[in-house]
Amino acid sequence: MTAPLGAHTQAEPMKVTVISDYVCPWCYIASDRVKTFSAEFDVDVAWWPYELHPETPVSGRHVDELIAPSARAEASRSMIKELAAAADLPMQSNRWVANSRQALALAEFARDNGQFDTVHNALFSAVFAESKNIGDPGVLLEIAGGAGLDTAQWEAESAEYAALVERTTAIARQQGFTSTPTMIFNEQMMVPGAQDIEIYRDVLQRLGARPRDAG
Repeated sequence: MTAPLGAHTQAEPMKVTVISDYVCPWCYIASDRVKTFSAEFDVDVAWWPYELHPETPVSGRHVDELIAPSARAEASRSMIKELAAAADLPMQSNRWVANSRQALALAEFARDNGQFDTVHNALFSAVFAESKNIGDPGVLLEIAGGAGLDTAQWEAESAEYAALVERTTAIARQQGFTSTPTMIFNEQMMVPGAQDIEIYRDVLQRLGARPRDAG
């Protein structure tokens, strides 16, 4: 995210950076879009950990404390449910917003230990498909163990990885990023929000991403 702009060549995958947080439902929707275009184009996707609501207590809080009840908020929730259903993404009602710092930290720990994708998917599933509190250390230990990670090592290093998340969030904020998801394509084009898959396809094609069936 801090690297200078560079020309993409057909010989290398196109870099896509996704600024994301596991408590963001739009990031959950976007994760499906990423899976779709990653299967279609030669891309190198990197998920950038961004703590969207660092003010959330460690114990979490009710969603109404974050977003006041309103017709607009209810319409947004209905849209999210519709988009999730259209993408065959399980979506359970979860009115509790977790503190996500340790969850983001666990994903980075998993990245360094070769299990990022497994933990990444498990964290989204825990929040939106299983209505679990990913701010709960027990939930994170369960996810870590399920991915085959060394849970004792995770507990010993979790504070270090939480500090890393603070730094990545600060870097993103310093560069003007304030919402999730935001995708940066080839360090040239920024696309905020969870867009329709056709928008991502158009961006990738315009920037010269190579289709995976191109040979």
